[in-house]
Amino acid sequence: MDIDVRRVLDSLGDPMLALDRSARVLHANAGLKELLGWSRLELLGRPVSKVLPGGLPELSWGNPPPPSMARQPFRTSALRRDGRPREVEVRLSPWPGGENEGLLIVSLRSLEAQVELERQLRLSQRVHVLDAALTQVFSSALDEEEAAYAILRACGQMEGWVLGSYWRLERGDGVLVPLTVWASDGGLGDFVHVTLQSTFAPPTGLPGQAWTRREPIWSQDVTQDVRFLRMEPAARHGLHGALFLPVQGGRHVHGVMELFSREPREDREADVTLATALGFHFGRFLDQLHHMEAEHTRVNGLRALWDSDLLGLFISDVHGRILEANPTLLRMLGYSREDVREERLTWSLLTPPRERIVTESTLRRLRADGVFQSHEGTLLRKNDSGMPVLLGSANLDGGRVVTFALDLSDWKPTESSPPQETDARLHSLIAQAPVVLFALDRDGLLTLSEGHALESLGLKPGQSVGMSVFDLYRTEPTVLQAVRQALAGEEFFSKILLSNGLMYETHWVPLHDAEGQPAGTLGLALDVTQREHEARWRAQLFEEAEEARAEAERAVRLRDEFLSVASHELKTPLTSLSLQLHTLLKRAKQSERPEDAETAQRLEKAQRQSHKLARMMDELLDISRLAEGRLRLELSNVDLVQVVREVLERFQEEAQRTCTHLELRADEQIVGRWDRTKLEQVVTNLVSNALKYGAGAPVEVQVHSSGAMALLEVTDHGIGISPQDLGRIFGKFERAVPVRQYGGFGLGLYIVRQLVEALGGGVDAESTPGSGSTFHIVLPLAGPETRLPPPPAQADLH
Repeated sequence: MDIDVRRVLDSLGDPMLALDRSARVLHANAGLKELLGWSRLELLGRPVSKVLPGGLPELSWGNPPPPSMARQPFRTSALRRDGRPREVEVRLSPWPGGENEGLLIVSLRSLEAQVELERQLRLSQRVHVLDAALTQVFSSALDEEEAAYAILRACGQMEGWVLGSYWRLERGDGVLVPLTVWASDGGLGDFVHVTLQSTFAPPTGLPGQAWTRREPIWSQDVTQDVRFLRMEPAARHGLHGALFLPVQGGRHVHGVMELFSREPREDREADVTLATALGFHFGRFLDQLHHMEAEHTRVNGLRALWDSDLLGLFISDVHGRILEANPTLLRMLGYSREDVREERLTWSLLTPPRERIVTESTLRRLRADGVFQSHEGTLLRKNDSGMPVLLGSANLDGGRVVTFALDLSDWKPTESSPPQETDARLHSLIAQAPVVLFALDRDGLLTLSEGHALESLGLKPGQSVGMSVFDLYRTEPTVLQAVRQALAGEEFFSKILLSNGLMYETHWVPLHDAEGQPAGTLGLALDVTQREHEARWRAQLFEEAEEARAEAERAVRLRDEFLSVASHELKTPLTSLSLQLHTLLKRAKQSERPEDAETAQRLEKAQRQSHKLARMMDELLDISRLAEGRLRLELSNVDLVQVVREVLERFQEEAQRTCTHLELRADEQIVGRWDRTKLEQVVTNLVSNALKYGAGAPVEVQVHSSGAMALLEVTDHGIGISPQDLGRIFGKFERAVPVRQYGGFGLGLYIVRQLVEALGGGVDAESTPGSGSTFHIVLPLAGPETRLPPPPAQADLH
């Protein structure tokens, strides 16, 4: 083998082999050792199958080999020195000249990045298919068990699992209990039976540890995993690979799903990625399902309260009109349903004149700050007689107010009503009321303690009557302070947080004896614990959202700053490299030596790549300027036709190389007030795209004027753009073709739109897949001060 050939191969960084006519290795350069680990001495004289187990294509390259051989790369698996395979692209090139005729050069390029990308794309497609299946499951499932079974079956059939189960946490007992099991065949009955008979405390074994850790646990082989307590039946049925994934809701973990396969699992990353998506979607579905169940329970509870005989209820609007009233209120006041339908009932009609000011003040405060109010008052019956009531109101949506009225006439203390009879009647009225109604005498002894809300305090209605409130709440100083204030004869509103975490809003109303002296206090307490927790939760969510937004804005700023700095820093060495290439190319073209002709061709190719890289750096600089708002226009009178001619002239060499005919049809002169540099960049980007995607077909450029506007059209006859991609190609980093085939950042058309709109114009495109594309630019001759109105239809720009 010629020593010059070795020197050339050793000087190149790409991994290369030199083969003789029998496909044996004559030389291997340092790049090959770096890629696969083989040294030159280990490969000399060995067949190429030592490195490429699949061998080379059946080639009869003869003497000399055909030049077309260099344009036929193929993909195969190369063998590393440690025995591991590595995906590579192989290109075969004949070595020309003299005694070396028939020598074959094999160059290799690592495809690890491409293989990883293809793996990620396949995984993304699997996630997409799984999402579609889950959407169908969630749209038809009626409850948690049905949804879990359908998910296990769908995931098993798509991902190769043979058995799955779902464990739900029974919060009362604190253990995971199997809710449902899916199996692909009946031969797993023994394992299914063992699973259904098992329970796990969250920290114990699998799936217990998955619930505790709140993250998927992947096991390549459960028969060798000491955390898996059902190891023996799993081994009996040939179950090996497994995945345990928590079903995470918004606030807590609902349960754990587990999946099993016959073979040990190999792709941990893919399994965990799919499991994370599965647990997330199922958790959100269960959150929504539980919310719907709670809302259904709440609505049913409200309906039961509305229909009950406990309280009179009515709904009024902002003008005081009674829009709806329950049967209890109508019976209490002697009105009919027809009176409500005819809008005859109002707050003014039902309230005695002396109490209207107090009532209106209470309603105004309710509408202003939403604070619950209750007060003792009087409602007028249809026969104009007064009925003593306890009134309380709450805001609804749309400015409406719901009010309850508790009839006090049957239990209000009178000489003719013994306390025993009063208590009996009171119990029957408010035993299930959603409040705590209590009364204290002047010494702080409870004379009344009723209401369904007592259960949250661990008390039963009437249980604490006769007891001292100072003894009951001796460890609650805030309660005792409010009691002393109320017994002093003061009417006020308080919000009290108890040591057990419960919070109550209480309206304290003084009671007086026949001489008008303070005789105690009457209180109505509303449990607002849940409301306060939700308010704090919403505030926390808002704070977290604000922090996330600020962090995202900071990340975007850092990214734009990085792009700007990186682009500037790369421009300096790139400019120097371009000058060096230009000098070397000039010398090579002036040389008369035959070998310099090939060098000139390679330098021209390197120069084209350098120009391409420079354009990409310019795009990054433009993006950073646009993001930072640093785009400045230097307006002057510019001839658009002249700009287009100069751009097309610069592309002539590239057009000749790709056998593309550039055709210009233009008016003689079109002068407008624009930024020449920005206008030149717009034309350059459009023509560059047309050459790139035109596939050697003619590119036509038309420039015309319609009086106040200039119209520029660039048409190619290449691959075209699909309708679904046409609407997004002007977005940042958007592209309608694979980056592997055409390269680039996907920024060219985004920059075009930003610059055209900055110049006061508009841009759109039309395309037919397989027949080419046309881009339309419209610019006002008067410049950006006269912006065009948005076009009503795409055709109006043409």
